[in-house]
Amino acid sequence: MRISPVVWRTTLWLSLGGWVGSWAFFAFVVSRVAFRILPGDVAGDLAGRLLETLHFGGAALALAAAGSAWLLGRRGLLIGLPVVLAAVCAASELWLSPAVAAVRPSAIGEAASEASSLRFARLHALSLGLFLAVHLASIGLVVLHARRDVRLERDPSAALPRP
Repeated sequence: MRISPVVWRTTLWLSLGGWVGSWAFFAFVVSRVAFRILPGDVAGDLAGRLLETLHFGGAALALAAAGSAWLLGRRGLLIGLPVVLAAVCAASELWLSPAVAAVRPSAIGEAASEASSLRFARLHALSLGLFLAVHLASIGLVVLHARRDVRLERDPSAALPRP
């Protein structure tokens, strides 16, 4: 049984939309509101728990987008980039987020040392940088796939998956 390319294209666009949308909503709404109305330690705990969902969800959606793109006959950057971004999401959650969480209690508040505050600032900056890089790259994937779809509108024979 062959599954229609419409299913794979729908999966591709839902994956990209869910990924980009959830990350944007976290960055521009949730984190800003949380740090505005909650005490810093509570907001930090909330952000950490939400990032876990975003990282693993981002990795899963990136792999779904890569798989869908492959099944649609797309190649190169359209498959490789989301696979790399999935790995970055997983690595960020499995190694970087625990390091940030471990140093945060000793870096904030009255008991904070200069060394732990500096380590927290560096790790947090790296975490933010990776989040931003993954988010911008996922937006770039949307643009690349949209350009590909426009080409397909002009030449429908290009939509046939390669053997």
